Amino acid sequence: MNDKLTLIQVFAGTYSEEAVLEELPAEYLSDQKFKLCASPGLALGLAKGDTIKLHPNGDFELIEHGGNFCVQIYKEQPIKEILEAVETIVKQELAGSLDGFHNGSLAFTAPISNGFHATNHVFNKIRDLLESEYYYSNIYKNPYHLENEELVSWARDLD
Repeated sequence: MNDKLTLIQVFAGTYSEEAVLEELPAEYLSDQKFKLCASPGLALGLAKGDTIKLHPNGDFELIEHGGNFCVQIYKEQPIKEILEAVETIVKQELAGSLDGFHNGSLAFTAPISNGFHATNHVFNKIRDLLESEYYYSNIYKNPYHLENEELVSWARDLD
C-alpha cells in the first residue's frame, strides 16, 4: 500500500501573476484521483481525507469530502513549546492533528463530527495561545472568492 503514497502539487493561488502550487502527501487511487493524507496550509477547499481529481496544472476537482475540517493559521515563529501544546490540544480535544507547519502556515485537521461549536471552542483557545486568528479553509462553496460566504452543503448541515 505504501507504493501508492506520493506527493502531489495542488493549486494554492497566484503570486506575481504566477500559479502557486502546494505539495501535499496523497494516496494514488486511479486515473489522476488521489486521497489527501494531510490538510493543506495554503490551498483552499480541501482537507485530509478528501478524494480529488488532479489536473496537470494543479487545478483539482473535489470528488468526495473526507469528513474533516481544514483549519489554517498563519503565525511566524511560534514558540516550540506553545506549538507542541497546540498540537496536543487538537489531538486530545478534537481527535485531530497538526498536519504541517511551513513558513508561518499551520494546517490542522479536525473531524467534522465534532461540529462547529466544539471545534470553535478549541480553536479559540489555540487562537489565544498563538495570538493569531484561524480560518476554516474548506467550508465555503467558492473559497477563492472571499466575499462569497456560502457554505458547502455538508457545512450547512452541521450545528
